[in-house]
Amino acid sequence: MIQDAIANADHTFRRGVQRKIKVEPTAEEYNIFVSSAWRLCQSGPKEWLRQENEYLRRIDGARKKAAANRVQKTGALGSRQRLALASRSPHNSQSSVIKPRTHTRRPRTPRPSSNAIDGFASPDGRFPTPTSQTSGSAPTRARAVAPREDTDFESIPDMSPPIETLDHLMKPLKADWKGTALDLSNDPHLNLLHPAEIGLASTLRLSCASYLTSKRRIFQDKVERAKQHKEFRKTDAQKACRIDVNKASKLWAAYDKVGWLDTKHIMKYIC
Repeated sequence: MIQDAIANADHTFRRGVQRKIKVEPTAEEYNIFVSSAWRLCQSGPKEWLRQENEYLRRIDGARKKAAANRVQKTGALGSRQRLALASRSPHNSQSSVIKPRTHTRRPRTPRPSSNAIDGFASPDGRFPTPTSQTSGSAPTRARAVAPREDTDFESIPDMSPPIETLDHLMKPLKADWKGTALDLSNDPHLNLLHPAEIGLASTLRLSCASYLTSKRRIFQDKVERAKQHKEFRKTDAQKACRIDVNKASKLWAAYDKVGWLDTKHIMKYIC
């Protein structure tokens, strides 16, 4: 989906008549934007809507202001032309004709945009600020703040089903994901995963620590929702995890397929 968006979207921004700037965000930046936008919207829909409406209001105000400036300049130009016609002698028919001024303009040298930001919002909702420029320094472009990997699984209680329940499954614990699988053979936490989980984490390109953290977040949230007599859906897993929402969906689907999301596995934490 991200690759199609990069290929089909029009990223050409016009500035003036003779200047075009082509900015193509990378797949990683699109990925950050998609994950951050979904998380921000879900965390506070009303505040998200208010912010988006404010952006639209500013854009509309800027367009109206630009249109008013164009009308004002056109009116001022017409007044000067009428004054010039009235000041000329009526006996000189040739002098009453306003000849357009012709002069050669030197080509403008495009100035580099020192404050350009081609990134997106970080997961906490803040936008990266452009670095300050000195008069003699070369312009630099601020990049998006990449989210830190969520790997502190030891700080989250483990409410997931015992991994021994994967030994005799009729259906394998797996997921489909484009790209080369991640090599986990030298991962320091490899011994904490069941062989079926190692294949799942490798396919989704998650380190063992990142996989364990996401797994524990999923079952911790499932227990909390079960206490409130609420269902645990795929969107809940996406909000619980701090990884790409598509990977969180794949984890939810893999767990659901092998029966790990059955309430029987968490009954001891609910009572």
